[in-house]
Amino acid sequence: MIKKILIVNATPKTDGLCYSFVETASQATANLGLDYEVLRLAGLGLKKCLMCRDGWGICIKEHRCIQDQDEFAVLQQKVKAADAFIYISPVYWGEISEELKIFWDRLRRCETTKQWNEKDEVESFHKNKPSIIVASAGGGGGGCLSTLSDMERIIDQLGQHVGLQNGTAGTFDYIAVTRWNQDYKRETLKAAIAAMVAINNGEKEVAPMNHLADLEKF
Repeated sequence: MIKKILIVNATPKTDGLCYSFVETASQATANLGLDYEVLRLAGLGLKKCLMCRDGWGICIKEHRCIQDQDEFAVLQQKVKAADAFIYISPVYWGEISEELKIFWDRLRRCETTKQWNEKDEVESFHKNKPSIIVASAGGGGGGCLSTLSDMERIIDQLGQHVGLQNGTAGTFDYIAVTRWNQDYKRETLKAAIAAMVAINNGEKEVAPMNHLADLEKF
């Protein structure tokens, strides 16, 4: 059941193409009557992972970061409180923004490691929760595919699964945004949010997949 969505804003800008999709996501979520929070990573001053000692610190067993000079621990609890996520990142060098990379690097070490110890009864705060990922490219519009691929891989790691799980976990939709397609991709984002919520809340059924039957149509 999706009641609260965490919208992770990974652009340092407070205007422009990428930021406008943060606003679109916020308005679409509000229109559905859901609780939501926009998490703006820029300006938080998150420290990069220290790769403590031989590459691992207390994160591997205690699933928290040893650094307490910033707000990472607070952000980790925000991930726990959310039922679904919308990650919106600009495309820099064909990759996610530096702010999102820092956040996910530390989050993976604290959350993904929960599945490594069979005796550990805790589960990733990201597990069994769906995500919509948005990559917004400026300039010529290149780099969206590589950025979305990176985002998908990290979400799979965070959620302790591989690929979308019946529409209720993993990456629900992949939205590549450029200045040329922004108008209809904005509508796509709105529709994706509505569908993600409806499917996860049992308001919409998804037809089972039958590969052989689908092939007969061609």
